[in-house]
Amino acid sequence: TSLSPSSQSHSAQMVFDPELVSPVAAAAAMEAELLDGRSDPNADCFPERPRPVRNGQRNRFNLESLSAFCADANGVTYEWGSQNRINNADECAEFCVNGVPNDSLYDALRGFEYNCGSTACRCLYDQGSINSANSRSFRDSNYNNRSTKGRGSIKRLSGKRTTSFACYKRVGSELLEEDDVTSSLRGRN
Repeated sequence: TSLSPSSQSHSAQMVFDPELVSPVAAAAAMEAELLDGRSDPNADCFPERPRPVRNGQRNRFNLESLSAFCADANGVTYEWGSQNRINNADECAEFCVNGVPNDSLYDALRGFEYNCGSTACRCLYDQGSINSANSRSFRDSNYNNRSTKGRGSIKRLSGKRTTSFACYKRVGSELLEEDDVTSSLRGRN
């Protein structure tokens, strides 16, 4: 068989023989293990649930896939603004929440995509959210191209296992208690 249980651990870790497993099957199995929490070689790069704070609000993001673009209910990918030299998905979440100057972009944020290899971060928005004035917050953006962009909550994935981007969905925000805000601000110093 192509997968065999590891006898060195009590957990259900799998050992892959690259000669017996296709790259796509190996990537799918590895992603399933990472999302199940059984092994986590990329934990520093791809934390499962980043939680940046803006103005006393903790924002919550969930990892949807380690190798897919985020898409709306129709499978359409989003408008994005990108920044490079972001070290991990926690920093990407922090940039998308606090690196944008105005509340309209913050309020329109749907999620983000992060590529650990290229250290590229893409903040995701509904079509029409980014314009010539607010695009200056980003190194690059796709708002000017003519393709249709996604709208609404992230519901699907696109290009699964054909990209090095991980998809993170914004799942909400919550008001922090005063003690949480104070300790969060102390942690930034």
